[in-house]
Amino acid sequence: MRSEARFIVDAMLGNITTWLRILGYDSIYWSGGDRELIEKALKEGRIIITKDRGLASTALRRGVEVILVNGSDVPEIIAEVSKRYGIDVYFNPRKTRCPKCNTPLKLVRQDEYRWLCPGCGKHYWVGGHWRNISAVLGEVRRLAEEAWNR
Repeated sequence: MRSEARFIVDAMLGNITTWLRILGYDSIYWSGGDRELIEKALKEGRIIITKDRGLASTALRRGVEVILVNGSDVPEIIAEVSKRYGIDVYFNPRKTRCPKCNTPLKLVRQDEYRWLCPGCGKHYWVGGHWRNISAVLGEVRRLAEEAWNR
């Protein structure tokens, strides 16, 4: 698995940034210009995730790794990232990152899964929204397994 994989996600796919962070992957949401995005990806060794064919083509010519996605289905996109880069699609409470600022979260209550973000001070816990998170990640795993078996 490529636990060190780092991503930069263009503005068309901002929600993908959140899901990669939840899974523990250093992911930047980018809403600036394409030239700057490519430069940042090169400088920091990040993989670009985009729907923009022009951006993907230019980045590839510059030697940047790119995932060009066609749809907008979160589980399909994350499963594709998993297939291409071997990222783990199981939630790890000790490796998750802040969905807002990308800082690794500090697990403060293991018995109840409560986290604190040292970067922005936000608190997280397993609440009612966890059913949705679990369902989406379950679908990601199902699709990733199908992709690996092809």
